[in-house]
Amino acid sequence: MFGMSNTIQTPYFVMYEKKLIHNLKKLNELEEKANIHILHTVKSFNQDTVLPIISAKLSGMSVTSPKELDIAKKANAKKVHLYAPAFKEEVLKEMIPNISTLSLNSLTQWQKFLSLPVSKGLRINPKLSLAIPTHCNPNLNSSRLGVDFVDFLDIYHDNKSQFEELEGLHFHALFQDKTEGLSLLLEHIVKYYQKVLPQLKWINLGGGHNFTDANYDVNNFVKLLDNFQTKYPNIKLYFEPGETVTKGCGDFMTTVLDIVVTEDIEVAILDTSIETHLLDVAIVNQSLQVKNTQKKVTPYFYELSGNSCLQGDLIGKYYFTEPLQIGDTIVFEDMMPYTMVKMTEFNGMEKARFYLQ
Repeated sequence: MFGMSNTIQTPYFVMYEKKLIHNLKKLNELEEKANIHILHTVKSFNQDTVLPIISAKLSGMSVTSPKELDIAKKANAKKVHLYAPAFKEEVLKEMIPNISTLSLNSLTQWQKFLSLPVSKGLRINPKLSLAIPTHCNPNLNSSRLGVDFVDFLDIYHDNKSQFEELEGLHFHALFQDKTEGLSLLLEHIVKYYQKVLPQLKWINLGGGHNFTDANYDVNNFVKLLDNFQTKYPNIKLYFEPGETVTKGCGDFMTTVLDIVVTEDIEVAILDTSIETHLLDVAIVNQSLQVKNTQKKVTPYFYELSGNSCLQGDLIGKYYFTEPLQIGDTIVFEDMMPYTMVKMTEFNGMEKARFYLQ
């Protein structure tokens, strides 16, 4: 299967190196065309056998913790950006010598860590009205992620002296964006931060950029950034696009252990679980892409479930193109970003193995 020995036992993740190299080439070209720095987000994908490949092609990595920093260092990341909603003082001080830029999440943390010897910035909530799922929308008025931009600007204008050490701003405001959202974000920045921008050395425009999508408008992206950089040549632009680095680069392989019937629905029990290998399903009720299924109604309708003792361990309902049999392989497609990093051993299940092909 996929060029691998049939003795390989499921469940396992498989990454296709050629597809990863294709993505990295597109990202590297984008860095050069737009004069930007793209950082791989360690929390989206952290396989130590693959990170050196990513590190060799991109400008660096973004991390949130000492463990992720250690992973980035071992992968020889060129630049390291650090952000978390809050830091313990002793932990942050230990990390500072090994990071390039730091984003702090609140004005309280800004005051607390003002004297640290590192290029510091603030994460800002621009409160943009964008069509983003609530669970990952950082623009909400109630969001704890970032300083309300109105509050920041009011305080900055009233007492600029407390921001003499401010070298960067961080906006993580988009979701699977194809430049429309970026255009609005840049308009927001140019409109509201005119007095702040001259003193900055960098802006981190965060994640949510769908750079490796076939329909991504590279020309418009470059044009938008050219216009901004012409006005503010003093500012380096960082992006940490998360899933787009490994998007489309690998699958998750499982096996049908049994098929039971409940209320006339055939339920296929797989050797996996939403609690162990597929936490995205549990957290955001995500509908996964399953090979040999389609939206069109077929006679072969199954509910896929996990093998834990949790009644709610239900992966989803799918129409297959042919009937399932015990022992069949079920392939979940495009499972590299934000999946393996969340694995647990709930109910005694082992973490799924990883293969690079």
